[in-house]
Amino acid sequence: MVGYLAEFQGECYYSIPVKSHETLRGLSFVQPRCFLLLQGPHGPFMSELSHELKRRGVRVLRVVFNSGDWWGGASFEAISYRGDADHFGDWIEQLMEKEQVTDLLLYGDCRYYHRQAIEHCRKQARSVWVLEEGYIRPFWVTLEAQGVNGNSQLPKQFEQWLNYQKITPAELKAAEEHKPVGRGMRGLVIWCHVYYIMRTLGALFYPRYRSHRPTSYLLESFTWLKKLAKIALGRTRRAEAVADKLAQGNTPFFLVPLQLDADAQVHCHSQYSNMEEFLQDIMRSFKRHAEPDTKLVIKSHPLDSEVRNYERYARFMAGQLGIGERVIFLHGGNLPALLKVAQGTVTVNSTVGLQSIHHGCPTKAMGNAIYDRKGLTAQCSLNDFWSWRSKPDQYRYRLFRYFLLTQCQLNGNFYSGRGRRLLIPQLATQLLSQRALSLVTGRPVSLEAVKESLEKHWVGIQPRPPKDNNDRIAL
Repeated sequence: MVGYLAEFQGECYYSIPVKSHETLRGLSFVQPRCFLLLQGPHGPFMSELSHELKRRGVRVLRVVFNSGDWWGGASFEAISYRGDADHFGDWIEQLMEKEQVTDLLLYGDCRYYHRQAIEHCRKQARSVWVLEEGYIRPFWVTLEAQGVNGNSQLPKQFEQWLNYQKITPAELKAAEEHKPVGRGMRGLVIWCHVYYIMRTLGALFYPRYRSHRPTSYLLESFTWLKKLAKIALGRTRRAEAVADKLAQGNTPFFLVPLQLDADAQVHCHSQYSNMEEFLQDIMRSFKRHAEPDTKLVIKSHPLDSEVRNYERYARFMAGQLGIGERVIFLHGGNLPALLKVAQGTVTVNSTVGLQSIHHGCPTKAMGNAIYDRKGLTAQCSLNDFWSWRSKPDQYRYRLFRYFLLTQCQLNGNFYSGRGRRLLIPQLATQLLSQRALSLVTGRPVSLEAVKESLEKHWVGIQPRPPKDNNDRIAL
């Protein structure tokens, strides 16, 4: 026996006696957890999560890129980055080495700064945790190791999981249990405005910050005021009346839900740079290949600030193509009711696609989506989709939903007090239960998995309290 490999898990150390240095090959030595937080959801979520992690004995740092970030992270160790965005990769590498960071936690994996940090973590086999809005909404949020959406490993894992998993009806039902906390939309709106006001007021302190959003906060605020005025004048009520009529099922139509211009799902995981390009493809194909009595119903995103007027553009395109009478643009309406009667849904890669599958509606994903799998979505071309009549395999869908719920969905939300109180303890437990030993691939594994992988060399495992921070590894 040559030594011990010490494991810090929550507030405990574990010593694993091993028989030879060969046993340690391919594993990184384990050290007390140090979480580095980058940008998170707007509001106090990251600050409250850091308090919970600290309470459980974990060190937490955060990098702030602007005064909006600073306002949300002033309650714990915040390190300001004021350098050029292009130099952030070298800077974050030095910071992680200096502070002995073991885990990176961030919201969204496609922001410029986040991509650089993730790339460094993968090279050094550090754990990466990515938060995102729920794949299944509105009662869940997403936590994945390594990446989300188009960067997720879940689709590949699901196919492997199907080969040996047998799920009972009771297990399917148990996975659906949740507390209905909603999405916290009121909190989202409030925290967004507070964040951008603080960022604007403190812009001089972070002059080199590079935002991931394509338009300025002031412009978006102005267009939001215009949108709210239109809502007050009855635009949403009129849209709901049209949607209710469509939901009666007397008019054949295809549904096209739009996504936000700032959505990384569009920029990073599809061939489109904005919704105009997407609408061009859809409307041209619809004119040539859809039955002449069908309608194309385009539905705006409820959080679209309308910096770009997609209703005007859609009507312009419809006029140019000679299908003006066949195109309906909605700024509201009951989405589930529409999905239940639509002949099909065409999306880039919105989570509306997963809702569409849930309601048994044929679905075509034009981008890279986690649910774009055989048996769930149409694997044909867009031109052929207009005559596609095969519905999603509901048994396969239930298994996929179960897989998501048990692998990466946590009940709660980022923006309401009740949602955060429900979410944060679950999230902290999840983060601290997967650990510390990382394979060269960077994939975090549990202590039990390590025990299994070291079966041939296994001697035993004994819990012990740490003497000090230097008592982590004895060789």
